[in-house]
Amino acid sequence: SKPINNNLRTSSSSQSANKKQEFVKMDDKKVENKADEKKRDMSRVKCYNCKKEGHFAKDCKKAKVKDYEYYKTKMLLAKKDKDEQVLLAEDQAWMESSNDLDQEINANMVFMAQIEKVLSDSEASSSSANEKIYE
Repeated sequence: SKPINNNLRTSSSSQSANKKQEFVKMDDKKVENKADEKKRDMSRVKCYNCKKEGHFAKDCKKAKVKDYEYYKTKMLLAKKDKDEQVLLAEDQAWMESSNDLDQEINANMVFMAQIEKVLSDSEASSSSANEKIYE
């Protein structure tokens, strides 16, 4: 029975070695395919940051645009909707067209709260700095 076990061990180890080599080869092909796909699509790709074609937002050289007005409007309308206030038809249509999940709305509300806190903190620190200068 020992020779059979040794034969099994030998055959299984050679099989696993073959599988590893095949996996590496396939992985290389996947990387090449992804690179080829990017090359083909770049002419039609549009950056969501600067709105120009030819690159993705993550590759954009310009400063990231943060649409505070969008999130502020979204937060206020979500709050009205949550409080069961009657929305104007235009606001209702905007809310329905955005069709975000409740989690995303909550995330936006948290995001806005953090922005407001940072803005108020920066205003407080700048006013205290001005007081120190005048003293």
